[in-house]
Amino acid sequence: MVRRLALPLFVVVVLVGMVVYIRRTAGNFPPPPGAGDRAAARPTRNLTAEQRATMLDVLNGESGPVKKVWLLVEQSKAEHLAYESQIEEVFRAAGWDVKAMDAGSMVIKPGIFLLVGEEDWPPYALTAYTAFQRAGIEVKAARGYRSYSEQQRKENRTWQGPKLADDQTYVVAIGPSPPPSS
Repeated sequence: MVRRLALPLFVVVVLVGMVVYIRRTAGNFPPPPGAGDRAAARPTRNLTAEQRATMLDVLNGESGPVKKVWLLVEQSKAEHLAYESQIEEVFRAAGWDVKAMDAGSMVIKPGIFLLVGEEDWPPYALTAYTAFQRAGIEVKAARGYRSYSEQQRKENRTWQGPKLADDQTYVVAIGPSPPPSS
């Protein structure tokens, strides 16, 4: 009987010891080498007053009946969310309908991406893209994204990319600040 209890008792003692060790040392480890360098390499982004004014001017020029933007951001990342909030504020100030969405578990690559669902750009998506470009904000753009993402999901079930809703014509995905170019 004692032999039967010895192994489970030993396992429980080891697990309790591990929990105690983890709790006592949590957060007390130095960052990995180079971690500070990576953080310093990506400065916090902020819209300047000039960028904001330029974007507002372009966005206010959209005369079509639809003025809509879908913004996708990793809301658990403070820097991405702060930058997205500034961009969102500019679109709202121009009277656009803004849909801000959380990327969930998807990780967005560094930079800003404007992904148009179909081959033809809706006029308001082109206006949004032009607003970023004229403000000097680099945005990588692609069209035909809906069929591309469907094909990727068929070929690779683990592929992650923004999923466009049926009524969604495009998305602006905001990732971390890209590393500075050398």
